[in-house]
Amino acid sequence: MIRIRFGVEDLSRLTFALPGPYCELAVSAQALQQPSSGFRQLWQAERTGPVPPSARQLLDLVPAHGGIPDFLTPDGAGSLDEALDTVQSTPPARLRAELAALPCATQGPSSWVQDLGRGRVAAVEHLGQVLRTYHEHVLEPLWPGIRAAAVRELERRARQLTAEGAAATLNSLHPMIRWRTPVLEVDGPFDADVDLGGQGLRLMPSVWTRPGLALPWRHTTLVYPMPTGGRRHADQPAGCQEALDRLLGATRANVLRALTTERTTSGLAATLGISVASASGHATALRTTGLAVTRRTGQSVRHRVTPLGRAMLRGREW
Repeated sequence: MIRIRFGVEDLSRLTFALPGPYCELAVSAQALQQPSSGFRQLWQAERTGPVPPSARQLLDLVPAHGGIPDFLTPDGAGSLDEALDTVQSTPPARLRAELAALPCATQGPSSWVQDLGRGRVAAVEHLGQVLRTYHEHVLEPLWPGIRAAAVRELERRARQLTAEGAAATLNSLHPMIRWRTPVLEVDGPFDADVDLGGQGLRLMPSVWTRPGLALPWRHTTLVYPMPTGGRRHADQPAGCQEALDRLLGATRANVLRALTTERTTSGLAATLGISVASASGHATALRTTGLAVTRRTGQSVRHRVTPLGRAMLRGREW
């Protein structure tokens, strides 16, 4: 668990920021390898072709689970060229240390990853080409919809912060994030204590990651999953989203939104970061009210939204 300690000044310096396509490019590559991630499902729905082999080389540096090399997540880049310049300017010693920590280091890294760890110019230039190709073929086509969803999320949070205050806002970001004055607890695979020291905290929504802290960035940043997940529900007015949250409760409303894609109970739990028992209970309640249906295929139980549920999501009369 991560414990983020706030002072009075930190609460007054709570800010939100839009995700940038360059600081989270590598994180999306990790999510692309996870079948239940919102980003993978978004990419599968929108893709026009397979990921080019040259772009897939990024997966040599980004494991499906666990840590991602920090040098691949530049903060504050205003353009792709600026981000690539920052990545390619990483000192060789840092490249070597962060690549040595990858799981593939125990299985034998590819030759170009070995050359990258040695700081060889050709390998560093190749890394830039790999990142550029991945951005062009995977991330860039999806980004307009992702950004639009993030803008709606920040507008909603700004209204909540004004109307309900910082404590209520922090406590409603995600089931894995809890506010217990004066500490914000974030469930995760490792244990850490972070004292903000009056510098405040930046909150950033994302479509492809579980809650986590980005410490190497200029501002201590907590990244949290967007409840609506990328381009989905783009036609649902912000007021309707809030009304649905009030009607069903935030978690159950998010379950209904997630079921616009058919999911197993465990897949639903993984997508929303809740327990399997909780996911099953919410799916049962939605099925009982006619908003979702359930079918069994072999050993799996699969759930999806009904036409009535879709109408409710869109804020339209049935």
